[in-house]
Amino acid sequence: MPASLHHPSHQISACGHSIWRGGRSVLTIFCIAVGLTACSPSPWDQAQIRYTEGLARTLDVPLPSTNTHAIQAPVPPQPVSAQAAGQAPSQSHDDGPGAAETNDPASLNLLDYLRTTPCALHSLISEHNSSLGKLSSATTRLVYNVNFINASDRCVTGLSASHPELADQLQREADRKRAQLPDQLRAALFFGPEFTQFWRAQSSLGQYPETLQSDLEPALKALLHDATAISALTFTGTASDLDLSLGALRSAEGGLLLKGWLDVAHQMQAANNLIDTFLAKRPLCYENQSNPRALRLKALVENVYVGQLQPMTAALNRRTHALLPLVEALERAAGAQQDPGYAAFITARSDVIGTARARLVAHTERLQSLLTQCRLAPGQR
Repeated sequence: MPASLHHPSHQISACGHSIWRGGRSVLTIFCIAVGLTACSPSPWDQAQIRYTEGLARTLDVPLPSTNTHAIQAPVPPQPVSAQAAGQAPSQSHDDGPGAAETNDPASLNLLDYLRTTPCALHSLISEHNSSLGKLSSATTRLVYNVNFINASDRCVTGLSASHPELADQLQREADRKRAQLPDQLRAALFFGPEFTQFWRAQSSLGQYPETLQSDLEPALKALLHDATAISALTFTGTASDLDLSLGALRSAEGGLLLKGWLDVAHQMQAANNLIDTFLAKRPLCYENQSNPRALRLKALVENVYVGQLQPMTAALNRRTHALLPLVEALERAAGAQQDPGYAAFITARSDVIGTARARLVAHTERLQSLLTQCRLAPGQR
């Protein structure tokens, strides 16, 4: 057997397994109705089905029934803070001094003062209060608040001597916006349409991961740089810069990654159960003597598990190693763990990937043990 059997990254998909296994006639009728191209199982699914059914047939063990306790796909939550506040997504709760709707005399006094001074806040607030500003996106409001905080620090210095009360008011507003900034950053990054689309659950992998859907590394690196700068109030870009980087996330590759690892976890559980059920009754070989069943198993493992599934899993692993560390770094930079719902999603995501990888290793160990009984493992004669 090729030494690659020892490699920890093997992969199989469970997508569509039950309908393929238990409803071939239904599947055929459905394919006629919607078109063969759209209904054809992906290479990932075909290899998974071939291996699981081949393993059950070779070991003469019934295919396991659907596991009602199987791990579920993690779903990113909606922001807790927005739900608790009862705000619509388009509403903003950061309309401090300069908001067009305010009736606060002190705010009006501050506006009057800013109109007659060279303080940079005047043009900034005027833009925010324009019709465009009222309908601005989360990224636009985020960048506005960063600029407001930075400009207010300079304006407070100019106001302190001549208008101490207004300076104090402006300082309080800047402090309030500074306190809101982490939540706003998380909302703009993780709860906007782009990240929601990135993690959107997928029903099929298609040609993924062998055919990549996107090239996300530059966009994620740009977002990481921008998130770090925003947190440090050193961001000098625009909302358009953020939107451009976020736009790459609409590829939904995060959902494809999770789908792949979820399939691995489910499929390896089924394959391991088949082997455990067989070994509970008898060994594969007696007295280290090979037999026809053992030779069929060896051929199945070499042709399908090693020949087809391992390359697919290796591709999935490469994309995971390329993308997930960047996603995790971005989440750390923006304090994603501070949102309880998103923190739970991070934990569930890690559990899916960790469980899948552990079951892959366990399956390779089971195969190694089986074939060693028959002197069919690599290096044995």
